[in-house]
Amino acid sequence: MGKLERLKALIDDWSRRSGETGARVGCDLFCFRTGKRWGIDANKGFTPASNQKLWTTLVALDELGPDYRWRTRFAAGSGCLYIRGGGDPSFDESCALRVACELKERGLTRLDEVRLDDGLSSGHPWGKGWMWDDLAHGYGAPIHALIMERNRVTFHFDPVSEPPKIVRVSPRFCQGAAQTMLNWTEKPEAEVEIFRIGAEQFEIKGEISRREPELEAAVAQGPEFFAEVMIGALREKGVIVSEGIRVIRGPFSERADIRMDRVSPTLAEVLHQVNKESDNLTAEVLLRTIGMARRGTLSEEEGLLRVMDWFRKAGLQAPAVIADGSGLSGYNQATPEALLNILIWAYRNDPLFPVWLDSLPRYGRDGTLKNRTAVLPQRVEVAAKTGSLAGVRNLSGYFLNNEGEPLLSFSFLINGLLEEENGEKLQDQFLQLAVTKWVN
Repeated sequence: MGKLERLKALIDDWSRRSGETGARVGCDLFCFRTGKRWGIDANKGFTPASNQKLWTTLVALDELGPDYRWRTRFAAGSGCLYIRGGGDPSFDESCALRVACELKERGLTRLDEVRLDDGLSSGHPWGKGWMWDDLAHGYGAPIHALIMERNRVTFHFDPVSEPPKIVRVSPRFCQGAAQTMLNWTEKPEAEVEIFRIGAEQFEIKGEISRREPELEAAVAQGPEFFAEVMIGALREKGVIVSEGIRVIRGPFSERADIRMDRVSPTLAEVLHQVNKESDNLTAEVLLRTIGMARRGTLSEEEGLLRVMDWFRKAGLQAPAVIADGSGLSGYNQATPEALLNILIWAYRNDPLFPVWLDSLPRYGRDGTLKNRTAVLPQRVEVAAKTGSLAGVRNLSGYFLNNEGEPLLSFSFLINGLLEEENGEKLQDQFLQLAVTKWVN
């Protein structure tokens, strides 16, 4: 039986056994040793979901360089703290505590006012085509130049309580609270609804997994959330915070007595947030940062134009529709062929390929593929990007040898699922077929 026949038989058998007769499956594969390529419906359009992050991260790496860093600026004087955001997607409570300690050491003793400069951000704080009921979930957090803890509140639950009970909220200095109506579930995909009823107050309904007893909710305004956590950090470090402290939007002061900057980790490090963890906010920051060179602000529109320019310069046909940087938008459309083309091109042509490859999840080891359990030979590793939305399960990446060199590249897209778990089962079966029959 030939490659295509085996592949078709696998999909047909899965469709019959799972009851997913309405699901669409498209795939494209390429063997680097033989140069042979084969697939099914490889030129048909699919919703790529987070496979969108493959080109977002590759273009960002090429356009910005692996050593690129974001900068957050602080200034203080006469009881006022000025903060200018630079789009750093990694800034968190631990960073706030370090900055607070340094500000205190440099002479900030009292705080009466915080002025927030989010002027580097332009356009809407969400991606084009994001659905309204995604915007209170952690994966739909708003994009600003000032970002704290990825603009989300995390609720931690006691895994032995009945029903699930919140035992901790992070970051510590936020005012996050939630009304919950939850049950425990053993299903790998917990179904939960999150509604924002205040800036950091939520209503949470549905199910939560005991294996991952925490839920993330998106705040309403990133800059004000940043200020809230920063004020808490300063108070903990001994700065006197006035009872009627004001938090307002305003320009950054270049003349304040105390000035300091905090720079982010390198882009090469931040890529792990995007690909391994599949963080949407960070992907959108990358897209907008790509556009900053021409527009001067974090611009989604300009970022999309520069991504299209990159495809033209690389001699690659761009996907049919690129609406955002993360893949959360339902407007995006791509083919398995387009995804495979960029995987092949990256390995053959991009000098930064090792950095990009290192950011992809490893099957059964880390990131969004950590809990996958299909048995693969010890001599072979799978590095691939997942893509998940309602009814969508996608996987695109590489089979690697012991030296980390690609043997086979693939894009395997499944849309229209009734049960997303069925899609992951087919992915596992596909990987086992590929590794036993086509990987040499």
